[in-house]
Amino acid sequence: MGMQTRLYGCIVEYGLDLSLRSDIYTHNEKILNSLPELDQWPPLTKNMFSITHNGQAASPNYEYDGRLIHFGGNFKSIEYEWEEWKVKFENLLSRLYWLEADVHIKTEYTHVQTFTWGVDLYKWNELDRKLLKPIQKEYFVYNE
Repeated sequence: MGMQTRLYGCIVEYGLDLSLRSDIYTHNEKILNSLPELDQWPPLTKNMFSITHNGQAASPNYEYDGRLIHFGGNFKSIEYEWEEWKVKFENLLSRLYWLEADVHIKTEYTHVQTFTWGVDLYKWNELDRKLLKPIQKEYFVYNE
């Protein structure tokens, strides 16, 4: 018998440049839709993810400086495979355009643990962003 573990969080899309938003949104949606529906343990699958979209014109702006890509799942003791899941997650991040990502893990026997990634914009070089360069792992800033 295992313990229940909630793994959840969000990725803040790169949306600072209005002229690139449409291309970035299309790109990120394509990458998320390419995730597998089934995956080996620990899973990182398409059905774990959802993107916040603006509603009708009169609704609040849910996409200020970029949308939120939400993800989560309720798993059996996934914390034991944290390192393997983190590798899958970082590989996904290296294919998306984003600014910050947070992962929260809550087990039955611990408080919420938070892990945060950011993009070092100096290394990514914002001046070249019109080329939509991939955000490589060496651009990541990671905090446990």
